[in-house]
Amino acid sequence: MNRSPRFLFPAILTVLMLAALLSLGTWQVNRLHWKLDKIATIEGRKDAAPIGLKNAQDIAALNEASHHYQRASMRGRFGPQQGFWYTQVNNIPAGLPPQARRGFHVLSPFYLADGGVILVDRGFVPSSLKASLPPPSDALQDIQLVLRWPDRRGAFDADDQPDENLFYVRDPQSMGAAWHLDLPEVIGELGATPAGQWPYGGQSRLVLSNNHLQYAVTWYGLAVVLVFISGLWHIRAWKQRQTK
Repeated sequence: MNRSPRFLFPAILTVLMLAALLSLGTWQVNRLHWKLDKIATIEGRKDAAPIGLKNAQDIAALNEASHHYQRASMRGRFGPQQGFWYTQVNNIPAGLPPQARRGFHVLSPFYLADGGVILVDRGFVPSSLKASLPPPSDALQDIQLVLRWPDRRGAFDADDQPDENLFYVRDPQSMGAAWHLDLPEVIGELGATPAGQWPYGGQSRLVLSNNHLQYAVTWYGLAVVLVFISGLWHIRAWKQRQTK
C-alpha cells in the first residue's frame, strides 16, 4: 500500500466524509421511522371519540404514550391568566394577510369543578392584536380539546420573559411557575373557533410532512458518488505513479 501523503490524505478525507454521509443517512432513516410512528398515532386517534376529563384524577391519569393527540372534552372555567407563546398560525383562517401570520398562541389555565386544572392553548392571535386581547371569559363552558405534550427547549430557543407573559417554548411548568400554579405537563389545544374570533382555535397540526426517505436516499446516494469518485481518483493516481 502506498503511504505517501499524496495518497494517504485523500484516503483519510474520503473515509471521514463517507462516515459523515452514512451517519446523516442513518439519522434520516431513524427520523423516518419516528415520523411514521407519529403519523400512525395521529391517524389512529384524531377521529376517535373524545374522552371526558371530569376531575383532577382524570387529568393525572393522562400519559403521553397513550393519550398524545387524543381528543378530550371538559366542562369548567378559564382562569384570568394568559401566556403568549411566540409562534405562527398553523391552520390559517380565511382572509388573514401574510404579514399577520406570525404572532402568538394564547394559553390559559382551565379549571374543573373539583379544582383540577390543565393548560389550554386557546389558539392564535396576530402580533398586532396581542396588546388589545381581553382576558378569557370565566363563564362555565364545555370545550373540546386535542391533548398534546410539550416540546423540549432547544439550544436556539430564546429565553422566556415571564414578567411579560411571553414564552418561546410551550411549557406548562414554566408558565405555571410564572403564575404560581402547579400545572400538569399535558396541554389541551382548543378546537376550531369562528373566523374573525381571536384567539383563533383549531391550531392542532394533524398533517405532518414526511420527506425523510428522500433525505436518506440523498445522503446515501452522495456516499456512493463519493466512493466512486474517490476510487477513480486513486486508481488514476496509482496508474500514473506506476508509469513513472
